[in-house]
Amino acid sequence: MAHETELALFFRDTLKVARIFDSFHDIRTHPRIRLRDILISVFLMPYWGLTALLHLDFHLRTPAMLRLFRCPPQKKVVVSDTTIARVLKWLDPQDCRQALLAPLAPFNKQGLLQRRLAPKAPSRRLGVLDGSQMGDHYLVAALLCGQMNYPVLTEPCKGRGHEQKTALQLLPIAHRLMGSAAPQLWLLDGLYFNQTSFNTVRAQRAHLLIKYSPEQEEVDTKLFRDVLEDAKALFAAPSAAIDPVDEDHGFDSTRWCFWSMKKTSAEFAGHPVNIFFLVEDYPKRKENAHTETWIITTDLSLSFEEAREAAHLRWQIENNEFKRLSHHAGTKTFYFKDPRPFFALLRLFCLALTVFDAFFAILHRNQAASKALMQGCKFTWKSAFSQMRWHYTDAFDYLVTAGT
Repeated sequence: MAHETELALFFRDTLKVARIFDSFHDIRTHPRIRLRDILISVFLMPYWGLTALLHLDFHLRTPAMLRLFRCPPQKKVVVSDTTIARVLKWLDPQDCRQALLAPLAPFNKQGLLQRRLAPKAPSRRLGVLDGSQMGDHYLVAALLCGQMNYPVLTEPCKGRGHEQKTALQLLPIAHRLMGSAAPQLWLLDGLYFNQTSFNTVRAQRAHLLIKYSPEQEEVDTKLFRDVLEDAKALFAAPSAAIDPVDEDHGFDSTRWCFWSMKKTSAEFAGHPVNIFFLVEDYPKRKENAHTETWIITTDLSLSFEEAREAAHLRWQIENNEFKRLSHHAGTKTFYFKDPRPFFALLRLFCLALTVFDAFFAILHRNQAASKALMQGCKFTWKSAFSQMRWHYTDAFDYLVTAGT
C-alpha cells in the first residue's frame, strides 16, 4: 500500500480530520473561500516548515498549492495572510478547544495515551502541567505524555507568577473533559510542592510526582527542608538505625549515565508520600556531569526505575512540545496584541503536531513502513516532513476534497 494512502486513511478513518475542520462555525454570510481551506492552510504550516503568515501567503500562491486546493485558473492565491489574520480574530475559542480535544477518543482507543515507565511495569496515563510565554502572551498547557505527546489544553494566564494558580484551576476541568483518558499520575516541578497542589490532584483521584533539584531558586525551599529533613538524615547515616534504607542503582544506556537511588516514606499535607533521592553521573558531559534530584510522589506503587523515568519525563512538555512548537511553527515569533487570534493559531498548531506525532507513533510500530518513509535517513521531524513532501505530494488531497 502506498504511504500516501496510509496517511490519507489515517486522516480519514482514524481521526476524521475533515469533520474536525467542518465543525467550526463560519460567521461570514457569503464566504468566497471555504473556512475549511483556511483552517487546513494554517494546520499544515508546521508540516510545510513555515513560521510566519507572510511565508504562508507566498506558499499559497505556488502552482502546487493552487492545484491542491482546486482553485480556478484565474485565482492567484488560495487565501492571503490578511484574510487568515481576520479569520483568526473571529474564530470561536470554544470551537478551537473542541477541535484540539476531538482526537482524544481515537488516540485513547489506539493505546497512544499510555506508556510504560519501565520494561515490565504497567502502562500508565501520565500528564504534565507547565507554563510558558509565546507571542508575548503567557499560557498554561496540559500535556498527555504517552507513546505520543498530546497538548490537550492551552489556556491564557494573567502573567508570570500566575501559572500555578491557573494550572490548578485548570486541572479539574481537564479531568472532566478527558474522562477515562485523564492522567493517573501528574508530573510537576518543585513550584507545586504545597498543600493546595496535593489536595487538588488527589481530589481528582490521581497521583502526583514532584521533581526538585537543590539548585532551583524559585522553589519554596522551607517546605522541602521540613519534609526532607528526616530523609536527608536517614540517607546520610553511616549505618541503619532500625531498618536498612531501600536502595537501587543501574546504568541508563539511553541517557548514558550511572544512577543510584535511595527511598523512604513520609507524610505531607495529610497524604502519604514516598521520597526518592536520585544521584546521576554523566561521564560524557562537560557540564552538570553530576546531578542530585529529590523526587516526591503520592503513588506508593512506583518502583525506583519508574520514579526516575517519570522525573525525567517532567521535561517532556518543555523539550518535546514548547520547543517543537517554536521550531516547527515559530510560536515564539508570532505577535498578536489580542490573545484571541494567537490562541486560535496556537491550538491549530497543537492539533497539527499532535496528529503527526500520533501518525509517526503508529508508523514506528511497522518497521518496514518506517524504513520506506525515511529511505535510509535518520528520523527527525524535519527529515520525515521533507521525505513526505518529496515522495507523497498528494497526501493531503483528502483534507481538501472530503465531502465534495
